[in-house]
Amino acid sequence: MAVFDAVDYDQHSLLEALKASPDQEIEVLNLNGHRYLGCGWKNSKRLVLRGTAGNNLGAFADGPTILLYGNGQEGVGNTMSDGEIVVYGRVGDIAGYGMRGGGLYIRDDAGYRLGIHMKAYQDKRPVIVVGGQAGAFVGEYMAGGTIIVLGVNGSNRSLIGPYCGTGMYEGEIYMRGEVPRRHLAENTKTEVLHGEKDLQSILPYLMRFAAHFSYDIDLILAEPFTRLTAVDKRIFSHMYTGFTG
Repeated sequence: MAVFDAVDYDQHSLLEALKASPDQEIEVLNLNGHRYLGCGWKNSKRLVLRGTAGNNLGAFADGPTILLYGNGQEGVGNTMSDGEIVVYGRVGDIAGYGMRGGGLYIRDDAGYRLGIHMKAYQDKRPVIVVGGQAGAFVGEYMAGGTIIVLGVNGSNRSLIGPYCGTGMYEGEIYMRGEVPRRHLAENTKTEVLHGEKDLQSILPYLMRFAAHFSYDIDLILAEPFTRLTAVDKRIFSHMYTGFTG
């Protein structure tokens, strides 16, 4: 494994050093807001990061495994195509923006607009799992994939912020426990699910989350889940002249 100390590099030189490394496993110590780590990587490398990662961690990634032992700033997993990002901390706004494949697992909280413009195509089914809470506009304009918000960190804050699912027309959002209807967009419907039988489609994601962060899967499944989906897949059809359905 190649080991780099971010203290010895500026933004550009660190990216160049990581790009030039032939090692399949790379570790970076003492991150302090360095941006674009793993950005555009099209490989199966394993990148272990310690500290605070700056904006666009793993943006446009297609295959690598990124483990962040610390917090991530804005745009984690932006337009990610494949691979896995695991954050042992929290992330800022627009995590999973335009995500179209792979997995993003966050131990703690996420900021605003989690999974905005997520999409799915053929065998690409992106998934985001958040262990804590998420801010407003979760799944805004969502066009596919799966978002799961668990709230297993013991906080008394609301599981999600307002306007969840705004503009959503495909995909699914799962929320563990009760969710105030006032926080959900009008063009959405909810269904309450209980236990493994009802949650078969997301059970592998829940088990993977539990394995990453040493959670008891039975504890996660002890609460019912609320599944949010879109009612109308053509929510903007009234805006187009001559549209007939």
